[in-house]
Amino acid sequence: MTERSLGHATLGLVALAALLRVAAAVALGDGFYFTDETEYVDAADRLRAGGGFDVHYTRVPAFPLILAPLRALAPQHLRTVRILHGVVAAGGTVLVVTLGTQLLGRRAALVGGLLYAVDPMMVAAGGLLYPEAMGAIALLVALWAALAAVRDDRPGRAAVAGVALGVLAQLRPVGLVLVPALAVWIGLAAETTAARRARHAAAVVLGCALALAPWTYRGYRVHGGFVPIATEGTAAAPVGRERVETRGLVGALVEEAWKEPLPFVSHITRELGHFFELYPQRLATDNPESRAEIHGHDARLPSTSVVPSRPRDVVSALTFGPELLLALVGLAAGWRDRRSAVLLLAGGTVCYGLGYALFVGKLRYRIPVLPLLFLLAGYGAVTLARRRGRARST
Repeated sequence: MTERSLGHATLGLVALAALLRVAAAVALGDGFYFTDETEYVDAADRLRAGGGFDVHYTRVPAFPLILAPLRALAPQHLRTVRILHGVVAAGGTVLVVTLGTQLLGRRAALVGGLLYAVDPMMVAAGGLLYPEAMGAIALLVALWAALAAVRDDRPGRAAVAGVALGVLAQLRPVGLVLVPALAVWIGLAAETTAARRARHAAAVVLGCALALAPWTYRGYRVHGGFVPIATEGTAAAPVGRERVETRGLVGALVEEAWKEPLPFVSHITRELGHFFELYPQRLATDNPESRAEIHGHDARLPSTSVVPSRPRDVVSALTFGPELLLALVGLAAGWRDRRSAVLLLAGGTVCYGLGYALFVGKLRYRIPVLPLLFLLAGYGAVTLARRRGRARST
């Protein structure tokens, strides 16, 4: 496949991804569906009006900053904001194909790009106003920069990878677990001196710290101390709130793992299973009582189920199941001949999942790392096609 044909195929995949996400956005319309959406849009409107973040705001800071200019373009039409958000998310197809081409070859990259374009979870993420779709793009940028740093032996690009991870952490705080993981991968993959490898690793950490500095400073000024990027969700940690307040979140988790290792490991294993579940099992909106309670707190949210759960679950299982199986094939095949690429893609996916398993695992939380799994699935599909071709020729 030539560069020109690869470019044409990539543009076709981008167009397909944009078409599907725009269709999802149009179908979702001007209404809200989840509490997260209302809080992010309200924060974006407050920023657009010059009010800054509310002192009681507990969610991630980067997504309202992304939504604010989109709301400025369509302040009265949420559907248009969804459409714009979906178009931006569709652009991630280019990153998937670019990264996949360098790691696994053009055919595997195009299969990965196709899965990114048509996967129902990714399409829905483009239409819904959640941070996960933008988190996927931030992670792809981080991996692309890390690969460029290794290829050209340029620590400056490792710093770009760190900045992208800092942005990811302000979209999904669990992204912080990828900072040491990516620094280690660059150190192992870079064919240079030990001193240069150390500079690469330090550049990743420094870049992330620079990206986090403004929000960290704001947290210190508002709360009088260093606080988590977003406190929403930290209550799900398997430790008491009083221990978190006295020892800090990380300190409390380390203490729990040291004192009660078996229950701690059991908790992580159970939650990691939910992270990779075939269909959503922990949606509050599937429960009529929960929907009524949510609607009571905010009348903008629906009191009835918008999407029937049975068809949604069937579609989810029938798409993610084969994708996961193909990814396992790609993992096994790539471990023999593309080990560095497999370590980057599979290692990043597992580390991110483990980060959530420390708290609570849900299907939606894996969206930022789905592009990595799609690339492994693409390599698995290419591997199976090659073996079938060899069997036919034999």
